[in-house]
Parts: sequence; structure tokens; C-alpha cells
Amino acid sequence: MLDVLVWIGLAGLGGVLRHRLRWNWAVMGIWLNLIWFIYQNEMGSGWLMYLRGVGLAALLAVGYRQYGLVWALLPWPLLLYARFDFYQLWPYTPAWGDGFMLGTLVYLVAGLFKRPA
Repeated sequence: MLDVLVWIGLAGLGGVLRHRLRWNWAVMGIWLNLIWFIYQNEMGSGWLMYLRGVGLAALLAVGYRQYGLVWALLPWPLLLYARFDFYQLWPYTPAWGDGFMLGTLVYLVAGLFKRPA
């Protein structure tokens, strides 16, 4: 549960900093991705929750047409940490899919509450 609150806090922090500093979402996404990875490695639940969070954020970015942010939210810190050893990362890919499915659900639920144009 704490991981979800941290994820929401990071998303809010990204929104505030983007508004104040006038940075592009792609630039904010690189830093938020790195902070999320460090948090999950040091204090969080580990690589599974990292990939779920990145998958959720990437799918929401696609839904809201922030394509630069999608590229920034690829799990590049995890690939660097694992030295691009894809065989080591293979068991963790279903968690990334879980994040994509959760992102789809959040996007669809958010779409239900939008006002018609």
C-alpha cells in the first residue's frame, strides 16, 4: 500500500514540477523513472512493483498522447542495473504486463467520468 502512495506522490510531484519549471513530460519522466527505480530497489517491494508502476504510467501516457513520456518510462534503469542481461529479466516481464493492464483499467475508469464534449 505504501508503494501506491509513493507512486501517486511521485506523479503529483512530477505534475507540480512540470507546471513550475515548464519542463516537458518526457524530461520529468526520465527523472521520475529513475527515482521510482531507486526507491523500489532500496526501500520498496522490488522489481515487480517497479515494473507494475512503470507499465501503469506508460499506458496512461499513451492514453493522454504523451509519447515522449512513454519512451522515458521504458525500464531503462532496470536494464542498466542488470547489465542488459535479458535472460535475468525474463521472469519479471509479466509484472510489466500487469502494470499495462492496470493502466488500461485506470484509463477506462477515468474516461467514464469525463464530461461529454
